[in-house]
Amino acid sequence: MASAPSEVAVSVVVPTHDRSDRCAELLRRLASQSIGPDRFEVLVVDDCSTDDTPDVVASAVGEVPYRLVALRTPVNGGPAAARNLGWRAASAPLVAFTDDDCEPEDGWLEAGVAAFEADPDLGVAQGCTRPPDGVDITKLQGWYVWRVITEATPYFDACNVFYRRAALESTGGFDEQIAWWSTRPGAGATPVAWGEDTAAGWAVVEAGWGRGFVGDAVVVHAVEDRGWVWHVKHGYLDRIIVALGVQHPGFRREAFWRPWSYRREDAAFLAAVAGGAVALRWRPAALAVLPYLWCRRPSVRRPRFLEVCVGNLAVDTARAVGQVHGALRYRTFVV
Repeated sequence: MASAPSEVAVSVVVPTHDRSDRCAELLRRLASQSIGPDRFEVLVVDDCSTDDTPDVVASAVGEVPYRLVALRTPVNGGPAAARNLGWRAASAPLVAFTDDDCEPEDGWLEAGVAAFEADPDLGVAQGCTRPPDGVDITKLQGWYVWRVITEATPYFDACNVFYRRAALESTGGFDEQIAWWSTRPGAGATPVAWGEDTAAGWAVVEAGWGRGFVGDAVVVHAVEDRGWVWHVKHGYLDRIIVALGVQHPGFRREAFWRPWSYRREDAAFLAAVAGGAVALRWRPAALAVLPYLWCRRPSVRRPRFLEVCVGNLAVDTARAVGQVHGALRYRTFVV
């Protein structure tokens, strides 16, 4: 039988949207946690799914050995709003976050709890995130999305991160505004999953809490080929990179290639564009294209070579437009 809320050592918060099959698998995997079902609870926050997610979670309540709480957002507000609803309803002093496309290994929660018990000043700690067994990400040929985290990073990815509840309370939790270009949810804007977890981590660090990495707290993250069109759409979200850099200077110091450029290829791309424009009048300026071609060259042996070249150009254009837009909005220099 699941424990009473007062006995719970860690609360697991999972935001989900239209992924009932993956959510069901995650709930099954959590049943094998080595910490024991009486020491943790799971709060699944359904962000207004249109599939059978509510039924899947409701049916799992009576099947899993741990305490399972089903929550639902009033509107589709994105992962930040869902996570905030989850941790505020949690009962434990420690909150673990993962996503519905992840599968924690058996020792995940036990390792996280031990790290926070050993360090009372620890406010946030990332866990180790790896791809599924048998997947070599260096050999993937499509436009894949994955997470591999083997040390502390400036991103505080919410696919595998632990927070002391007191730290979240002191900072307000996840930033529900940074991922909105329109800051009025429900007014025609679309919620996006980008940057809210990074902002939350840095807010905790800036509030004076310690940060850490727990290598034994392992989560397996799905690997998906989403196509270059998806990457183009999300490339424009680089405007949020600018917002993060302005609002959280520590992120800018750790994540940016240079204080004025997020990635080396970003600077090379804009140099190539400028060189190409000047070359219309002065041909030697075309040499400015070479650094970009070197940074972004795909192997000629790669399948669909020309498609990859076009995709790279489209993605980099979207990133550049997003960063320029962000730089203008936040009145800072980023290229």
